[in-house]
Amino acid sequence: MPPRPRQHATTLPLGIKGDALPVGVYWDPSGHGRWLYKRHDKATGKSPATRIAGPTATLREIWDAYEAFSRPEPRTTMADLIADFERSTDWDELAASTQTDYRNCATAILGASTKLGIKVGDTRPGDWTPGAVRAYVDRRDKSSRSRANHELRYLRRLFAWAYERDQIPANPARGVKTLKEASRDRYVSDDEYIAFLTFVAARFPYLVPAAELAYLCRLRISEVCDLKIADISEEGLFGARRKNSRDALTGWTQRLKFAVDGAISLHTDIPCPYVLPGKSNGRMMVSTVQTAWQRAMVDWEKLGNARFTFHDLKRKGVSDVEGDKLAASGHRSMAMLKVYDVLPSKASATR
Repeated sequence: MPPRPRQHATTLPLGIKGDALPVGVYWDPSGHGRWLYKRHDKATGKSPATRIAGPTATLREIWDAYEAFSRPEPRTTMADLIADFERSTDWDELAASTQTDYRNCATAILGASTKLGIKVGDTRPGDWTPGAVRAYVDRRDKSSRSRANHELRYLRRLFAWAYERDQIPANPARGVKTLKEASRDRYVSDDEYIAFLTFVAARFPYLVPAAELAYLCRLRISEVCDLKIADISEEGLFGARRKNSRDALTGWTQRLKFAVDGAISLHTDIPCPYVLPGKSNGRMMVSTVQTAWQRAMVDWEKLGNARFTFHDLKRKGVSDVEGDKLAASGHRSMAMLKVYDVLPSKASATR
């Protein structure tokens, strides 16, 4: 059976034979005539026709135009853009915790699919619009609102980086609103907190001083891991805070001294510059504390207890402290303080 002809039985200009044309190239006789090339676009699922030559083009010129248009497109997919971003100097300047969060965001985004069933990683950054970003966030909201907002912030940062380098005409994520999240108001009672420390002491002993330092000094997990021996003074324990919060010197109490001594007791004979020692007597990794905490919480919940996060200890510390809560928390605004101070205010009855 003879092969199917490449061009229907029409007269082609300059005596060109249909079988001699490149795949996807055909003659359009409308108007003065033109040579068109159809290439399948994976991002849209369509095969748009592109004019590559006029009616006077020779077969050699048609082939030259075809080769120019059929070359693989430059690295323009979302997967390529993310890979380029992670190789940039801007990426190197991000904190390690931010890089970890961004990688988690990228994994979720690249693994998602569009309504057409196309992997988001195969879409082109230039095809994204504010509506497309909004649609992605709304779909993500169905499984996790907090992660949807995390990934929206990541897209803003990613597209801003690409826009500054003329890789996209505009930042499509700019102006897309985050979803409203209810403020977490979990308060860990004294009884359940002490019970958990007793429960976890034998399995993960380093969690006890880590939790106490977070509670007593109102610190985040990363800030606890940052504490150094040099931060210990006669006046108290100095804590350098992150996320634009104010640093603070927490005065000594018997309980705080006990917590610091508990951390120091974990040191080996090899000197370690950090209060809470990690592997090889270096800084305790945040991921180490997080993993141990989650494993302990799984067993804690199996006993019928309510879960709480490590960060809830800072909320408890801010809520429990007396006096200037704004200074104790390190926050720079009352609005942020309200997120952490979850206990009702105390006042005497009116005389």
